[in-house]
Amino acid sequence: MRESVTVTGMIVQSSPIKEYDRRVELLTRERGRISAFAQGARRPNSALSACTILFTYGEFQIYEGRSSYTIQSGTIHNQFGDLAEDYDALCYCSYFAEMARYFTRENMEAGQELLLMYVTMRAVMAARLSLPLIRVVYELRLMMIEGEILELFQCLHCGETSARTVYLAAGGLVCEACAAKDSRLKTLYPIRLSDDALYTLQYILTTDLSKLFAFQVSDAVLSELQKFMKRYLAQYLPHRFSTLDFIE
Repeated sequence: MRESVTVTGMIVQSSPIKEYDRRVELLTRERGRISAFAQGARRPNSALSACTILFTYGEFQIYEGRSSYTIQSGTIHNQFGDLAEDYDALCYCSYFAEMARYFTRENMEAGQELLLMYVTMRAVMAARLSLPLIRVVYELRLMMIEGEILELFQCLHCGETSARTVYLAAGGLVCEACAAKDSRLKTLYPIRLSDDALYTLQYILTTDLSKLFAFQVSDAVLSELQKFMKRYLAQYLPHRFSTLDFIE
C-alpha cells in the first residue's frame, strides 16, 4: 500500500478529466507545485468535490504515483468561492496563480509563494484596495521572493539614500553624481521615481505579510507604480502570461 502524506496548499488550477474526475495543480508549502488527480471529484456528493475547487486553501492528504499525485482527502481552511461572482477579481487571481505556477517547481518548497498567494487572495476578497494596486504589490513581492529584485534603498555605487533614479539594466538606484561618472548609464533609459512611489516600493519589499495590503496610494502614485512594474517585469521576466489578456 502506498504511503500517503499531508501537505498544506492551495488549488491554483483545476480542470475536468474523464467523466467524473478532476486534475488539479496544488501550490504546496512542502513540495512546491504538484499535479494531482481527484478521482470521482465531480460525482454528486463526492467528498473531494468541495476541496478541489479552484483557489481552495487547506490540507490535502495525497499519495505519489509515477508521474503525479492522487488526492485522497482534503480539509478546507479557506475557500474563495465568492470570486465566481466577480469577474474582474477572478481574472486577477487567475493571473496571480499563473505567476506562482511559473516560478514554482515540484519538490522545491514554496512556503513563501503560498503565503503570499493566500494573503493576496484575502486582500482581493476584502476589496479595500484596488485590483491594480494589489497586482503591483503581488508582482513586486513575488519577484523579491524569487531573487529578481532591484536595489531600491540606496545608490548602487556610493550608497547615497537620496537617490531617486532607477536604472533597470544596472540593477537599481543610481544617484545623479554617480550616473554622471558612469558612461555606460548614458545608453540606458532611467526611471525617475517620486518620493511617494519609492517609499511605497520600499514598504512592499520590507513589511510583514500581515500588513502588506494595509495602505493606500493616490491615483497618480498608482499610475507611476504601474508603469514602473511594467518596465521592471519586461526587463527581468521575459514571459507573457496568458491571463494578462483578461486584465489589460
